[in-house]
Amino acid sequence: MQRLLFIIAIILSVRGLMKNRFRLLNTFLSNKWLRTLSVALVMRIPGVREKMMYQMLR
Repeated sequence: MQRLLFIIAIILSVRGLMKNRFRLLNTFLSNKWLRTLSVALVMRIPGVREKMMYQMLR
């Protein structure tokens, strides 16, 4: 029974996050330090970095 309640709680949490994902993302990225950190972390991913550099230097 406890496991079932845990699974239901996770499902409802994910549903709430997906419903408000853009509001959460805008709140997160409004902070300059978090925005800088997230861009730095994303640019460490080779595939993303190559795609971004290709589009900027095209």
